[in-house]
Amino acid sequence: ALLTIDCGNTTIACRDDDGALWSTETAAPDFATLREFVGAGSAQSTCAVAVSVVPSALQAVREALRALRVDLRVAGEDLACPLELDYETVATLGADRWLGAVAAHGRFGSAVVVDCGTATTVDVVTADGVYRGGAIAPGPAAMAAGLRTAAPALPAADLDAQLRVPAKSTQASVDAGLLLGWVGLVERLVRDARAAAPDARLVVTGGAAAGLLAHTALELEHRPQLLHEGLRALAASP
Repeated sequence: ALLTIDCGNTTIACRDDDGALWSTETAAPDFATLREFVGAGSAQSTCAVAVSVVPSALQAVREALRALRVDLRVAGEDLACPLELDYETVATLGADRWLGAVAAHGRFGSAVVVDCGTATTVDVVTADGVYRGGAIAPGPAAMAAGLRTAAPALPAADLDAQLRVPAKSTQASVDAGLLLGWVGLVERLVRDARAAAPDARLVVTGGAAAGLLAHTALELEHRPQLLHEGLRALAASP
């Protein structure tokens, strides 16, 4: 039985063969219930494959799984990217970026992948299995935190607010400007990325995807578990 693990900037998320999910905060992981999760599915999980953008979180996961006698393999370390990487600095390329491309390519062929997390990444994979690179921008929560730091007299943005422009209050102005500004940023990056793959399917994932889906005119395929799909495909690759 295989456990897939996504160690993100905010959350460590695990998924088992049955599709059940378990998560904990990356900053202060609590593995107290992980033992029950590992053995709760249709079979005891004996191996795991992970992707991580936070080395300390990966180390914590590694130690927790070792105590449970679960073997761990890591994307980009133990498991190489099966795509051809058209990227100038491969050593700095986060495995989460190409992993989303692996999953999207396996399902759709040519794709532009938008991952809406702490950072927003936009990545291109062509039909012939070549990862072409992309862009990295702040996610909406990171943008809100940056604005709050740079302009503390403004109210904190409410990322779940009902939006309209022109807004009629300072709070509503911040809410609309930040979230719709982020959506516009994503739309511009997608437009430019699609120039490298005109027939690409647009795929979105990540915790902030709902905000994008609610306010964009882009036709997006929502795959909430895209990185877990990529990890499972990577584990099965020769």
